[in-house]
Amino acid sequence: MLMKKVDEIVAKILYYSCAFLMFMMVTIIFTQVVSRYAFGKPLSWSEELGRYIFVWMSFLGMAVAMHKGSHVALDILVNKLKNVSKKILMVLNNLIVVFFGFILTYSGINLVKLGAKQTSPTLKIPMQFVYIVIPISGIILVYFVLSQTIQLLNQKEGDN
Repeated sequence: MLMKKVDEIVAKILYYSCAFLMFMMVTIIFTQVVSRYAFGKPLSWSEELGRYIFVWMSFLGMAVAMHKGSHVALDILVNKLKNVSKKILMVLNNLIVVFFGFILTYSGINLVKLGAKQTSPTLKIPMQFVYIVIPISGIILVYFVLSQTIQLLNQKEGDN
């Protein structure tokens, strides 16, 4: 019960973060278009910042989609299986996702270390601030999938 409550809080924070990032990206790109075509003076920083916001939104959105179960999936086989077989397949799938979540986290940490030595071309910010979303989203992904797996294993036979 506590885990479900924590899941919902984390998911809500991520959801609102993604909504805020989307609003920021649209605002920045709209401002760029108006600045370029109405005033003939493009903003040099807007494209780069919009790109970095999109990266953050994509990685955080991946975790939100995993929590909501809205990732693209081939569930034909899962729908044909019955209780125990279905549960085994879903747990196996979750373990594979956890494995790739760990790879994402590990690789993201290495990228953050590399990004400490780099700065963005226009904004001149350390690239580690852009890359840090990769291990963060990997950790959140692993958390959500492990939480779903625990809830799945604790489910009674007739529950959905």
